Amino acid sequence: MASKKTSTIQPPVQSAPAAPTPPATPVATAPAAPATPATTPATTGSLITSVANGSNHGTKVDLQAVYQAVVNGLLTFYQPTDIFQMAAGTFTRDQLIGEFQNFVAAAQATKASNQQWRADIQAERGLELHVRELRTGVAGITAARFGKNGAQNLQFGFELPKPRNKSAETKAVAVEKSRATRTERHTLGSVQKKDIKGNVNVAIVVTPGTDGSQVAPPAGAQPVAGGAATQAALPAAAPAVGNGGTPVATAAAPVAAVPAGGGVAPGPGVAGH
Repeated sequence: MASKKTSTIQPPVQSAPAAPTPPATPVATAPAAPATPATTPATTGSLITSVANGSNHGTKVDLQAVYQAVVNGLLTFYQPTDIFQMAAGTFTRDQLIGEFQNFVAAAQATKASNQQWRADIQAERGLELHVRELRTGVAGITAARFGKNGAQNLQFGFELPKPRNKSAETKAVAVEKSRATRTERHTLGSVQKKDIKGNVNVAIVVTPGTDGSQVAPPAGAQPVAGGAATQAALPAAAPAVGNGGTPVATAAAPVAAVPAGGGVAPGPGVAGH
């Protein structure tokens, strides 16, 4: 008989169960401190003369300095974990600092925009002066082409001159008023002024010296008694002039003439011997 082969089935090899891994021990870490917001220094820029807000009577710089001082005090005397309980809510130190710094930054932005606005205004004024001259030139050119009363000027934005309708009575009254004004003011025209000439009477009055000095007669002249030679040598005095320019008659003493023989000629009305 044939032998039967018997198969043997070996049971699977069982492996020892793996030891459980102990859970990892959590490492204690210190809580991270909240980041301190960067402080904004007080702005010392140019002042804005307008009122900061409707209820605040101060400038932007003043308000920035006030709230920046609060921020500096909180950073100096309080810790980040300190709690502030107020009517508006509960805040930490850093939260309060953030609120104050938000206002400081907003005020700084407003001041910067105001300065930019002022610069833009100055640039606008300069350009307006330039284009004003150009517009005046265009107005003159259009008036020369279409006339001062041309309707085409309206399309350029130029106003037409207003018509002046005066009645004949109004014009006549104006003429009479003008004549009366000229009469009261003694206004003269160019033709009337030509007939007006200045008339001034000028006379020179010569007064002999009274210091007692005598004029020496020339060589060879005969002496005349009573100083007649001195009076004969003086020129005739011009008549005096009054305030109204009329000569004033003055009595002049007769001057004796010196005869050739050396004697004294008798005056008028005196009989000679």
